[in-house]
Amino acid sequence: MKKLFLSLLLIAGWTVAALAMPTAVQRDLPMALELFNHEKPFQMHAYWYCFTDVDGDGIDEFSVSDYRNEYTYTFKIDGNNLKQIGTDPTTDINWQPLFNIYSLEGRDANIDITLKHRPLALNDINIARNRFTTDNETWNTEGVDVGKMKRTYNRIIFKPHVGNAKFVSEKATGKSGRFTFALTDAAVARKMFRGYADTQTTPFIVPQAWLNDHTPLNFTRWLTGEKEKSATPDAAKIISDFYGGRRIIATKWLASCSVNERHFYQVLFAPQNGLGLVATVCIAEGEVVSAYNDWQPLTDGNKFTESGLDYSKEIFFYAPQIMAMVATPAGLELYVRWNSLEGIHYSIWREIDSQWIQIQDDYQYLAPF
Repeated sequence: MKKLFLSLLLIAGWTVAALAMPTAVQRDLPMALELFNHEKPFQMHAYWYCFTDVDGDGIDEFSVSDYRNEYTYTFKIDGNNLKQIGTDPTTDINWQPLFNIYSLEGRDANIDITLKHRPLALNDINIARNRFTTDNETWNTEGVDVGKMKRTYNRIIFKPHVGNAKFVSEKATGKSGRFTFALTDAAVARKMFRGYADTQTTPFIVPQAWLNDHTPLNFTRWLTGEKEKSATPDAAKIISDFYGGRRIIATKWLASCSVNERHFYQVLFAPQNGLGLVATVCIAEGEVVSAYNDWQPLTDGNKFTESGLDYSKEIFFYAPQIMAMVATPAGLELYVRWNSLEGIHYSIWREIDSQWIQIQDDYQYLAPF
């Protein structure tokens, strides 16, 4: 979304590849977002970021801005800390989507409680045979140590379930490698995936140490192929009110977690001034607590996105499918699968302040050559 996520990833991948994510930004991003978002209407929460030298000292500062660039905060990178300054960018800036900031080179996986374990999606599933495979063609290869993976990745995660696993085989196909795992007790597969078809599941494989600071939560979710459920009238009103009364065209229930009273929805808002808004919204205890806002410039009388999709009919095809909901000291994490224009993404989203940031993303290309 914003050309359906994929365009954002391509833009981020092609235009910011030479940039690095300073340690200070990685460490203090929650503080920066809390400062920026404080008491602003949710439509005005942080959406863009850039690195640019605003004070002429030859060192880039870090700036964040809302979608319309009406508010901008700039932070001096001071060692491993950020310090807000009063000078903001004044020239044309190549703003990038904040949702994808972790796609920058140079992020330090070792200081992140999740990235240091490098979870991997198991994207080829055979529950009946107890075989779960990950393919290195889908990986963003940064941080993947294949030898370590085969030796130490021994827990399969799906929803609240944690299954002991073992490495079974490696198969090379051209330049790609397929790595297959199995649950050590085959009977556990029937319990972990009861009610799920192979195509409805994307478990993740992690080392046992991941469990030291990650707690998978039990939740219910919409399954591919099931009838879609809308938000209740009360939930829809809570969401609309939170977005300043903006009219909702459609909603889709994604998941609910009774442990933390979270309810997740994909929400399609009515266009305003040629701009659509699709949001992944989380409600807790009767109020919106976090969301990912995906702004959609529209064409042809507000009927189509810039990607050529029917705004009111096709957009929910790209909604995230939640495979695991995980409590961590760094914030709630969603392990998700979502469709793009030419394939499938396997991602980890983290709740930072009041919004969702994608901290890891792998991609399976499916479009024909």
